[in-house]
Amino acid sequence: MKNYLPLIFLFFSFFSTACSCVVPTITTKYAQSDFVANITIIKKYPNTGSEEFYRADVRIKELFKGEKVKSIYVSGRSDGKIGSSCSIYIPEGTNLIAYSQRNKGGFLKIGMCSGLLYLDKASKSDREIEILEEFKAKNISFIDKINYREKSDLRGKLKQFDGIELDKKFGLFQIILNSNLSIKSVEEIHGFANTIDDELIVVLKESKWIDARNRSRINIAQDSKILVGFYYHPKANDKSSFLTYF
Repeated sequence: MKNYLPLIFLFFSFFSTACSCVVPTITTKYAQSDFVANITIIKKYPNTGSEEFYRADVRIKELFKGEKVKSIYVSGRSDGKIGSSCSIYIPEGTNLIAYSQRNKGGFLKIGMCSGLLYLDKASKSDREIEILEEFKAKNISFIDKINYREKSDLRGKLKQFDGIELDKKFGLFQIILNSNLSIKSVEEIHGFANTIDDELIVVLKESKWIDARNRSRINIAQDSKILVGFYYHPKANDKSSFLTYF
């Protein structure tokens, strides 16, 4: 048993220091980001001193949100060596969808918890890009850093649509909030082109939301917005079609 103690300690030490991220939905990371684009890393620069981030020049293939930039900052080490538990290394030539927020210094940064989508590896990248293109086409460019969470039974209410047949893969809606977090209105961004759109608006008007990071918050800016999407899952084998939200 004594021979295994160092291994056990190492095992728990590794997982206790591992980077912990809540995987954001595309609607959340888009709303919270100052910059969203399809980019390629074309050049990276060495870290300055002991700083845990480095500058990287980028080529923008398509800009979805924000202003065009020539470089961003990456949380990690440019030499690929081990840094903090949340450090990442992005080689030159990597193509990805970058979701970036400005830090206190005003610099755009990306990192482990940014919700990056690596296009060379992602199997669902087409769907995510379609959604981003829809946000861009409808000029959805607001920024809201609050991490909203639905606290009513939205998932349960979607069961009424089990078995429905739809042609489109997703629907996108925008909730407008009053300052007390109540629902002011709901707008369709990209519907299913079906009577279900009106029914989904009713469902969203009955939903309730909180600030996941500050559950005691009762006041926000008037007319704050939440993006909500619905995925359509067609019938597969013996399982009927259904909707999920994101």
